[in-house]
Amino acid sequence: MKPLSISGASATDDETMSFLPPPREVRVPKPVHVKRTDRQIRANRKHKSDKYTNRERFCLPWMVETIAFMMLIACAFLLKGLYTHLVGRLEGEEVAKWGNLSLKNIQHWCLNEKSLDCSCASPLTPAPRHGHKTWTQAHLQNIKDAAHQINDSWDVVFLGDSIMEGWKGLSFGRAVEHKEGNVQVFESMFDSNKGGDVNGLVLGIAGDKSPNLLWRIKNGELPELLEAKVYWILIGTNDFLKDGLEHCSAEVVAMGIKRVAKEVQILKPNATIIINEILPRAPGTHNGMLYGDEETKSVTNAINKVNKELEEFCNQHDNFDYFDTGNIFIKRKAAFGAGRNGEYIPSDLMRDHLHPTTKGYAQWGKQILKKLRSITKNGT
Repeated sequence: MKPLSISGASATDDETMSFLPPPREVRVPKPVHVKRTDRQIRANRKHKSDKYTNRERFCLPWMVETIAFMMLIACAFLLKGLYTHLVGRLEGEEVAKWGNLSLKNIQHWCLNEKSLDCSCASPLTPAPRHGHKTWTQAHLQNIKDAAHQINDSWDVVFLGDSIMEGWKGLSFGRAVEHKEGNVQVFESMFDSNKGGDVNGLVLGIAGDKSPNLLWRIKNGELPELLEAKVYWILIGTNDFLKDGLEHCSAEVVAMGIKRVAKEVQILKPNATIIINEILPRAPGTHNGMLYGDEETKSVTNAINKVNKELEEFCNQHDNFDYFDTGNIFIKRKAAFGAGRNGEYIPSDLMRDHLHPTTKGYAQWGKQILKKLRSITKNGT
């Protein structure tokens, strides 16, 4: 038997595979038509309906949640844009009043420029201290003092922190025994009924920073009917260091003081506003040396920067004046070092190297009177 050849030009697939047995015919059974009853038809329709209903039940909540979520996102972006627009507009209007003060201008927030770990609040935002000791009671008393004496003729209103409040022998509105002598000094200079050359009103609260003083003067302590020729501001020392919570830079502190000064100008446009330089400080030291340790040295350098900036600010604006204490509270001792390194605060002028003693207030008060006389003489 010759072998089967599957090659050749005329060979086809059918021919080459012809040796295979023919395929069996596959018979596909005809579908059997089963007649369904009406009950079965209704059941089938119900099954299909339930199937689509279940699918809709599954899809509908998901679609609703998705649409709601997308709407919330859209609303959030819309509100954010609206908020940014309104705040930007309001800030722009206010900054024009404040003399172009803006947080965007702050390069360094912390006292240590290399640090980012400081708890400085915005120097432009008013902030109360409700709940801290008797701060609220002291604030309410200041409001009463300002309101009850609106018919009096005031030459000067003193605004500030514990150093200003010390003129009244108080701290947080409470009498302090070692400050009793301050009251007599104040009355002898700033109470015409008790021999003083001028009349002065003190509105200070211990521990206040610039945002706290800003809040107070915007909330009742400078009522419209209270008029004075001069508003004397001393604030800022607590903005540097207070209970270890703040370590703010000179930029932040200076901006806070300027903001307070501009607010006073807005409320009392016809008055002269004097910014007292920040007094030296060396609390925690035994000898009051300003350059004895790194922390005191860094704060002293920052205070010098702030004072220089405040002096320039006052020179550039009408009805503002800067007051240099003339180093009343700073003395020099060669034993402590050459030049500035030898500067210190005598204990007889500042009991704790932060708050003036009665003797310190007396010397400071004499310089204040000279400044007030010069203002009156110049007719400003």
